[in-house]
Amino acid sequence: MKEFIRKNCANFFSIIRIVGALYLLLTPTGNEFSTKFLILYAIFCSTDAIDGFLARRLNISSVLGVTLDTIGDGLIGFTPVKVLVIQKLIPGWFYILLGVTVAVFVAAAIVSQVKFKNFTFPHTYFGKLNGVCVASSPFLFHLVPLNVLFIIVGGVFFFAGVETLIIVAKLKKLVPFVPSIFHTVQAVEKFEKQEAEKKEAESK
Repeated sequence: MKEFIRKNCANFFSIIRIVGALYLLLTPTGNEFSTKFLILYAIFCSTDAIDGFLARRLNISSVLGVTLDTIGDGLIGFTPVKVLVIQKLIPGWFYILLGVTVAVFVAAAIVSQVKFKNFTFPHTYFGKLNGVCVASSPFLFHLVPLNVLFIIVGGVFFFAGVETLIIVAKLKKLVPFVPSIFHTVQAVEKFEKQEAEKKEAESK
């Protein structure tokens, strides 16, 4: 039981983020950037850092963990968008950019499914930057001009999607984390080494 908890403790925080995001997306609490929304949003976003820290610290990174983390990131990322849609503050060009970027991520998921029989894809440093931009956007809403905020968040989101698609196309094996498009081979080698070390430790 203890080993099961250890291997899945990071996934537990990813699930919290998924449930929390669904709560904000499906209830009136997520209709405006109220104090309650910002507090809950900050709590749910913080689980992204926690699950990543646990996965690295305990060496329990897995494809399942990346899948849950990706779902959580995607859902929590759309909660600020919901508020902006309801408030009718999103410019037309941003809808187009958002649609194109989602299509790019879907393409990456399809490529991953065809190559690795899994709809998920690895995390990257640029993806982490995207997460930071999305997570901070509600708090910058009244501090940064909206057009500037949309350009920054939309631009990072788009390039994160393009990079992800390129990485998945280049990978020979699906791994949880790839720093950038220039580190695909090294990421696979590192993951295989970690897997071998885990098997060796479990056999003792």
